[in-house]
Amino acid sequence: MSAVIGPGMFVRIHYTLRDSRGNVLESTQGEEPHGLVWGTGAVVPGLEMGLEGARVGEVLTVTVPPEDAYGLRNDSDLFEVDLEEFPDPANVVVGQEFSAEGDDGTTLAMRVVEVHDDHALVDANHPLAGETLNFQVRVVEVRAATDDEKLAAEAEARGATAPDGAAS
Repeated sequence: MSAVIGPGMFVRIHYTLRDSRGNVLESTQGEEPHGLVWGTGAVVPGLEMGLEGARVGEVLTVTVPPEDAYGLRNDSDLFEVDLEEFPDPANVVVGQEFSAEGDDGTTLAMRVVEVHDDHALVDANHPLAGETLNFQVRVVEVRAATDDEKLAAEAEARGATAPDGAAS
């Protein structure tokens, strides 16, 4: 009997991710399959739920609503930043991505959405916040994760670098 996707399993998948309009956002086609330890937060919760129990060879379509992906867009995550607060104020452009420290000390990823004479409007929402995500997934491998793979996945979940030789 073949292994099934579940917590603590090492899983390799090929996938194509589309937005709600059918635009391809990401795909592993023509590349190595994506490998991860299941249950460590390496994929959005809705995909994790949708693939739980799947076996090698299965092809599944999983639709993930925003609440189970990157959340809903939050207008309070749009705010103005004085251009003088940027390292190179004269070269701030729309689409520029940067990180800043939040009030609670966490690192926030942001991108510039408008540039004005003295300030920029920045968005701290994840770029896919508010999007329904559509995954086409083919399960390539399912097996028990090694201790090293589990340690690497835990380190990655905490934002640390995986030790050399660990699966990515």
